[in-house]
Amino acid sequence: RAPRRLVQRYGTEAAAVAASAARDPRLGEPVLPGHPVTAAELLWAVRHEGALDESDLLDRRTRVGLVPADRTAALDAVRAALGEEAPAGAGEG
Repeated sequence: RAPRRLVQRYGTEAAAVAASAARDPRLGEPVLPGHPVTAAELLWAVRHEGALDESDLLDRRTRVGLVPADRTAALDAVRAALGEEAPAGAGEG
């Protein structure tokens, strides 16, 4: 069982995407007001679909980045999702 929108987008994986939001309610929040994409979907894209960078998440996976103002508003959430997968010490100089 998962929301219809997730089933249409993720098919049989929709329940797994929804489950991550159930475990951590913050992941169920939209990445920007008025847009349905959630942080759980960003994290799913990074962990299970091989999303590699901001552009991949914003433009290819979610298409949020196609509207410049939405891209800017979603950047923090995208960077957080990518940071979840960064190896310990990555980015430290």
